[in-house]
Amino acid sequence: MSVSDIVVWTFVFILFTAFVTIVTTAVLMRQAKKRPSNLQDPEDDPWKKDDWAHDDWKKGNWDK
Repeated sequence: MSVSDIVVWTFVFILFTAFVTIVTTAVLMRQAKKRPSNLQDPEDDPWKKDDWAHDDWKKGNWDK
């Protein structure tokens, strides 16, 4: 293999890698746009609807 063949195949490999990267990025960006950005509404958070206060475990001296 001559030096010119190595240069040509290196250039072809770089172009192919760039093509695969661009296609993969486009596919992933399309999927990201289709996916809902907010999967759960903050109003539906069960932690906030809990009957207990969030720091009740501290009031019972359970941490000692």
